[in-house]
Amino acid sequence: MRLNAILLYIDMDGLKIINDTLGHATGDRALKDLAALLRSTFRASDIITRLGGDEFVILALESAENPSSVILQRLEDNLSQHNAQPNRGYTLSFSYGTAHHRWDNPSSLDILLEEADKNMYIQKQRKKARI
Repeated sequence: MRLNAILLYIDMDGLKIINDTLGHATGDRALKDLAALLRSTFRASDIITRLGGDEFVILALESAENPSSVILQRLEDNLSQHNAQPNRGYTLSFSYGTAHHRWDNPSSLDILLEEADKNMYIQKQRKKARI
């Protein structure tokens, strides 16, 4: 079976504001919440890494039953459910970009990271423009 993969580059939005207004312990909790949200969204076979600071990368296999659209919708749904919980003190938010690895036209990890990072930056700029 030949599978494709999606690479997501995630950058947490507003961590500096959380740290500055609610304290670094709350900022640490927000990072842990994001990590837990990612673990609950993705499968054990998917690779979730923290690059450092507030950036995460996920490499997830796609299949007919689990295409990237399903993966991204599950991520958005889990974020909404998380933020609907009372007494959080902050809203968890992140920007992400994606890159796709196709079995019939493979890309190196470096190229995938570069493309996903670029797409994440575009999404982050669009969010800032709306505010």
